[in-house]
Amino acid sequence: MKTAISSLIVAAYILCCFRLRTAPWRYFQINARYFSGDKGIFSKINIDSLIPEKWKLRQDWLVDGFEPIRYPVFVKPEWGQNAKGIQRADNETELQTITKGLNGSATRFIAQEGALEKREFEIFFVYPEPDRQSASIVTVTEVINESHEYPINSVYNEDTTYHDISNQFTEEELKQLAEYNKEIGHFGHSRLSVRAHSLPDLIAGKFHVIELNLFTPMPVNVLDQNLSALDALKFIGSVSWELARTTRSIDANQPVHPVFTRMMSYNRHHKTASVLRSFL
Repeated sequence: MKTAISSLIVAAYILCCFRLRTAPWRYFQINARYFSGDKGIFSKINIDSLIPEKWKLRQDWLVDGFEPIRYPVFVKPEWGQNAKGIQRADNETELQTITKGLNGSATRFIAQEGALEKREFEIFFVYPEPDRQSASIVTVTEVINESHEYPINSVYNEDTTYHDISNQFTEEELKQLAEYNKEIGHFGHSRLSVRAHSLPDLIAGKFHVIELNLFTPMPVNVLDQNLSALDALKFIGSVSWELARTTRSIDANQPVHPVFTRMMSYNRHHKTASVLRSFL
């Protein structure tokens, strides 16, 4: 289902770009200013540095002797999508096992503490104007998974389901969420994964950021099985149009980065760090 929806969005996006007379391949330049050119990825460590302290989870490089403040701990590759390569350690023994298994890997891994909040949300944004100040699309999707208190959610996890709850927010509340996203960075589009105890807490900014996707942030609200085919198609049409507008609005003088080619050819040459920075 995900593949079919992704294909529909891509096809609709290309058609919208042609209508707007903009080059669809410039899509990968939308968030290029946040691309780590020296690493050839959207580095999770670099992106984490953008997150304000009030929303940040403790994380750092995973190395031998790493001692977290509390469990669970999620071990993640420095770059990856859809939870690929993520492992969870619920205690010291499990963390040691994971660490030993990754020793010598060409991929660098980080360790992130689990968020204590009980509910998980995926918030998708599109900012089509050149100044990236006003979001034309904001969707909020709750992620449901009862297999574990701290599950590793993914579109490929059979225990994970997605429920679009955007209609439970007022227009002003959605704007407030878009303002929170701007406190992290001025993105053309993004998908913010957070955990909060409740919807009022989410609106009030009482949450922690699990992940921020800036490469190809799929709007997971379309994976809601309760969404009718007609409503899904309407949304795909609107989001494709807004993404095409976002592409057209890219500053012509902005330096061009080989984002797509570098991401696709990422050769995992980064070695696991040997020095642990303080986990604060």
